[in-house]
Amino acid sequence: MVNIRRVHIDELPMAAELANYIFCETGEQYMGTAFPTLFRPGIVHSYGAFDDAGKLVSFMGLVPVVITSGSEQISAFSIGAVCTHPDYRGQRLAGQLLERCRQHAIEAGASLMFISGDRSLYTRAGSQFFGRAYQFELTEQLAAIEPSEWLELRELEPRDLLAVHAQLQRSTAHVEMSIGEMQQMLGAEAMAHVNQQQQKVLVAATSNGIAGVVILSIPHASYNDKSQSKPPAIERAGSVIEYGGNVDAVRQLWLEAIRRFDLTTLTVTIPWQDRDLVAAAETTGASSTTIRNGGTVMIVNGGALVAQTGRLDYLNEGAPVRIALGEAGNYILHTPAGDYTLADDAELCSLLFDPHSDVLPEPNEAFQAVPLPYMYGLYFI
Repeated sequence: MVNIRRVHIDELPMAAELANYIFCETGEQYMGTAFPTLFRPGIVHSYGAFDDAGKLVSFMGLVPVVITSGSEQISAFSIGAVCTHPDYRGQRLAGQLLERCRQHAIEAGASLMFISGDRSLYTRAGSQFFGRAYQFELTEQLAAIEPSEWLELRELEPRDLLAVHAQLQRSTAHVEMSIGEMQQMLGAEAMAHVNQQQQKVLVAATSNGIAGVVILSIPHASYNDKSQSKPPAIERAGSVIEYGGNVDAVRQLWLEAIRRFDLTTLTVTIPWQDRDLVAAAETTGASSTTIRNGGTVMIVNGGALVAQTGRLDYLNEGAPVRIALGEAGNYILHTPAGDYTLADDAELCSLLFDPHSDVLPEPNEAFQAVPLPYMYGLYFI
């Protein structure tokens, strides 16, 4: 018999131990430090299943998050570090934890739950693939482009933090973080640990301050002796975790990362709304693919979501595009071209977050999708 409840603060070390057992296959016990929002002391939102002896046998990490999207703010939760001890699998514990987390999010006034995963556990419960991003593969051949003379490209120094925080929080869509939270997340290096790599941070400095920043996940091995060529058989693939700042400065930092860390390729993921950066990446000649945002998302309160994205009918009266809540639990989209009925949360998710949604019978330029940050970035849960 197991007891499902919210995890207490003194049980967080036990949760980190279970997560290490499940996720840290290489032996490095990094979960407790790489995910401070889940395992460090604070107000705990996470849920767990405990056996008769009080041992945690299944865990679902839950963290509140506020996303700035244009002029709006979305109240949400993130789910991650979901794990069950092998001896207790097959008992639907994760499904029960997910339902507890959903109820917790509803009671807290959240509209969404972002989930770091796309297992059937989540999609069966109503989570959706969402959004759109462009993924570019920059190669070492592109790095031959000479860097701009007006930029000093170097690694992050402590004195840069205030300026870096300002650049990252200036994006059209971003996770709200104080400078203290950002500093903690930079030190945690979550994505680099997940990739079994190391994190590096490069900045582009000018006489007026920091013009751009790029946070990277790169392989551990490094070739520091430039007089020796690296073996051609060794592939060194890195990726950009997060970026911010002037478009040209960010582009220069991508290329500098390839040069400085001897990368063969650098994967850059850009959400659809960062059109200037997409254009800058295209000018390099790099190949690209279109992908969904990271993980999945579950709408836990559709009415709250419509309100928080500034689309709710009576809060947006007179606007050319607005959404009303139907009596049957559906949604009515009002546009200059006519009214459209959205059948369920899946269609609402597609309409709101995918700029190329096929929910409407014909393209409607009056409706603009809601920008979201790429959720597998610095604030990865």
